[in-house]
Amino acid sequence: MNRQDVARRIRETYERATPASAAASHHAARSLPGGDTRSMTWFAPYPLYLVRGEGTRVQDADGHWYEDMIANYGALAHGHNHPALVAAVTGQMARGTAPGGPVPLQYEHAERLRALNPSLERVRYCNSGTEATMWAVRTARAYTGRDVLVKIDGGYHGTHEWGQVNAFFASHRTAPARLTGLPETRLAPGVALSTADDIVAVPYNDLPTAATVLGELGEQVAAVVVEPVLGVGGGVPSAPGYLAGLRRLTRETGALLVFDECATLRLGPWQVKHGVIPDLTTHSKIVGGGLPLGVFGGREDVMALFDPSRSHPVHHAGAFGGNSLSLAAGSAALDHFGTDEIAHLDSLGDRLRAGLDAAAASVGVAGRSVGEGGISYFHFGSTPPRDAADTARLREGRAELRSLLHLGLLHAGFFTAPHGLLCQHVPTSPDSVDALVDAYGNTLDELRPYIAVHHPELLEKDAIRTRGDVP
Repeated sequence: MNRQDVARRIRETYERATPASAAASHHAARSLPGGDTRSMTWFAPYPLYLVRGEGTRVQDADGHWYEDMIANYGALAHGHNHPALVAAVTGQMARGTAPGGPVPLQYEHAERLRALNPSLERVRYCNSGTEATMWAVRTARAYTGRDVLVKIDGGYHGTHEWGQVNAFFASHRTAPARLTGLPETRLAPGVALSTADDIVAVPYNDLPTAATVLGELGEQVAAVVVEPVLGVGGGVPSAPGYLAGLRRLTRETGALLVFDECATLRLGPWQVKHGVIPDLTTHSKIVGGGLPLGVFGGREDVMALFDPSRSHPVHHAGAFGGNSLSLAAGSAALDHFGTDEIAHLDSLGDRLRAGLDAAAASVGVAGRSVGEGGISYFHFGSTPPRDAADTARLREGRAELRSLLHLGLLHAGFFTAPHGLLCQHVPTSPDSVDALVDAYGNTLDELRPYIAVHHPELLEKDAIRTRGDVP
């Protein structure tokens, strides 16, 4: 089978199997630009339309079931329709969703969260990770009286203005860099150029550059915001000593260190496992048990800015912040997310990454997986990325290859992210992980004729292949 036949066969197989999704996408486009409402969930030729989730599986509009290996981009941890979460939500619906005043669920959820992450001495609630990171930076600016924010090149912290500076998948317009020798300052379309005036992006895992920036701008920097695992920028883990180094530098300069753990709470959270404690932390995703919820919090003296009994407190409003429905679901989720569940997700992640690397090697394709615990990404290439610039180089010119692999995995019964993110649920079994690994290897083997022509640099000619024949 030649390269054109391979690509055409994979696309046609997807289209033949999903006519109801095609029709739904066409219908949705009358109301939704492109037929979807989340940029990350769209893919060509059209996304699957999902109608049901059950356990660790999801069902599409055509009735096909898929093993869910993305967990709503890491936002779910307990599978779909977990009995405890269903009971919590249905019970709370009868009592009220957002009564408009303080409710015991607020401190009950906060106490559970603080038990999991003791650095959260005080917390505030909002509706999403976007809001949580926005409020964390506003808190740091209010506390320090400074304006400059240092963030990571490729770090994604939501869809507010500063979150779209050098965000990996939304970086088009350029703005003047505040200092020389740093990554080009990139803004998403629609973000004002002035947004970059007080934002400095530094490479991930590059402590010397961070030290230079904080040395030159230290008295102006309100906060350094960082993910313990660089998420959208490629699933890159922090190098040993990197975050501890940022902790030392921020203490020396009086800036606050903010950990964006909206995604990485499924790892434990990271700061508890590795012993680097920030001043502020943000959480979302799994803390809401499948419903929208954001959290920002940290040191008691910093968070005291929000105490309404103080003179001139920081004003923090929002009709649905800390709503009862999300807190009820989140409390049930946290009740079923302890050391055993975290260890299981860690084990699944280790098994998955090792399996993906072995599967790629078995068909003679250069592929490396990265991540930590229950967050994994796969990349094409022989060397894993260390920062977002590495990830960009590994992805350059390979969008079609990644698309074909994604469609092939869907045909094999696995729901994954087009850009390579893989997350599992607590109920996911090792056998399901092994089945995904086999499907990954088989799909890469099917794609070898395509790779041989379009990406010959990815073929490892000396590799011992265990699937099929060399094209």
